[in-house]
Amino acid sequence: MTDYGLWKFIHIMLLVYWLGADLGVFILARAVRSAELSFDQRALLLKYAMVIDFLPRICFALMLPVGLHLTDTSGYADVPLVLLVAGWVVAAAWLWLLRALGKSEGTPRQARLSRINLAGQAVMGTVVIAAGLALLLGFGGSQLAPWLALKVLLFGLVFPCAIMIDVEFRPIGPAFARLATEGSSPEVEALITRSVDRAVWWVLAIYALVIVISFLGAVQPR
Repeated sequence: MTDYGLWKFIHIMLLVYWLGADLGVFILARAVRSAELSFDQRALLLKYAMVIDFLPRICFALMLPVGLHLTDTSGYADVPLVLLVAGWVVAAAWLWLLRALGKSEGTPRQARLSRINLAGQAVMGTVVIAAGLALLLGFGGSQLAPWLALKVLLFGLVFPCAIMIDVEFRPIGPAFARLATEGSSPEVEALITRSVDRAVWWVLAIYALVIVISFLGAVQPR
């Protein structure tokens, strides 16, 4: 197997587990809205959704360095070593942060780490979007294939969508705390439904972006 074949295989596996696991999170999160279920049932569904959600987050974090290696070994671009190393450093830091978030669940430290996670994604998204635009417009004499430059740009757009999912889903925690103490009420149910429904639109946006990105990678239109 060539280096390109290996990185392509890893890239495909990351995509499969990212979308596959995320679909499970999507289904469980929507089921959480059901007022017909008991609180314990809904809390268990939410817990499972949060646990499964770590897998697509891990795959998302690894997509950047793996994508850089795939581009380098494909021959479409000569990716500098410093950029390859930087990609893995960023991914390693992100994975550590995700692990720390999981271990600090329900503590004041979790809120602080969550803010750091969102800020880091905002920075990375800005950098990737800017790089995609620069490559697409040929800044700096770039001659990267337009379809590949567009892939970079669209991947950058996944970051703000991921940020908005976390932002829109944030009221779920306080809403479930009220559900546990006050019981079900139209106000609490409206908070849960609104939070899930708003997050769903951003999830669907990511699915759309990933479909287009995958199409570009498979077809490589000229």
